[in-house]
Amino acid sequence: MKKLFTITVLLITLAITFTICGCGSENNGPKKVSMTFANSSSSWQKNGNNMKEELEKEGFSVDLQFADTDQQQIEQIKAMIEAKPSCIVIGAVNSENLTDVLKEAKENNIPVIAYDRLIMNTDAVSYYASFDNEAVGSAMAEYLVATLDLKNGAGPFNIEVFAGDPGDNNAHMFFSGSMKILQPYIDKGQLVCRSNQLTFEQAAVKNWDKANAQSRMDKLLATYYADGSTLAAVLSPNDGCADGIRNSLKANYTGAWPIITGQDADSTAIEAIKNGTQAFTIYKSPADLNTKCIRMIKAVVEGVQPAINDKSSYNNGVMVVPSYLCIPLIIDKDNINAVK
Repeated sequence: MKKLFTITVLLITLAITFTICGCGSENNGPKKVSMTFANSSSSWQKNGNNMKEELEKEGFSVDLQFADTDQQQIEQIKAMIEAKPSCIVIGAVNSENLTDVLKEAKENNIPVIAYDRLIMNTDAVSYYASFDNEAVGSAMAEYLVATLDLKNGAGPFNIEVFAGDPGDNNAHMFFSGSMKILQPYIDKGQLVCRSNQLTFEQAAVKNWDKANAQSRMDKLLATYYADGSTLAAVLSPNDGCADGIRNSLKANYTGAWPIITGQDADSTAIEAIKNGTQAFTIYKSPADLNTKCIRMIKAVVEGVQPAINDKSSYNNGVMVVPSYLCIPLIIDKDNINAVK
């Protein structure tokens, strides 16, 4: 009888232990991951859906949503926090406006991973998966330096510079990387910006919108190049802006075609490289970024340290965010088939 009593107590104890450890049916289901991405381009949608598909293959339950505005994304994140996922992944619409809502995520002990765009002004970001964005800007500028032979003293050449959307921290990184390379040649007079619009604020293109880039290029040409002066180069932060810049040049410019930079390897840019109206684009492999981010998600959900390769570059104004930075590739007419 005593032996039977001992076994009964042991079984009850084990049952209680399993319940306390969270091994009940509620936690035997798929691990929950919430993802909210900007809806500003088809590439965001494609990347989000590809990540969702891969995570679901590995047994995750994924809530993927897309936001057209920063307020819509804030509301999505609030609902996600209430659902208590194991992790939230955010491709920010506006990386400056998530401070308050992410306080709630931190209070609920939900890890947050910033995807592609660094989330600013918060200590609630656990990790960041992206490309080396300052290096992207540097690569753009180095290409111009090499093509114009600036290191050997060539010049002067006229140049105009464009930057991306003010609400996207990546845009600031691209511009900073480019200007660190170009500014010494501007100071020496080898590069001449006739508009003298050389600050980020002056060069920014709201929403990365090609129509806004085209409008600004129209004004630059009408104001500073109406006398027939040749424009040797245009620093464009991405392929969308480059498309708008080309449209303006085709309509308003008759001089020798300038060197135009870009990034994202859009189909329009690939065609422009083939026909000589864009010098190059920078290809940031979405498959590479997605793979690294998925590994990061899995590590966070499992409670282990994810792979990171940068602990110093990405200060969001409150903290340095541990990051994994993928390597971009310059694509010009010589290796255009490298884009997949």
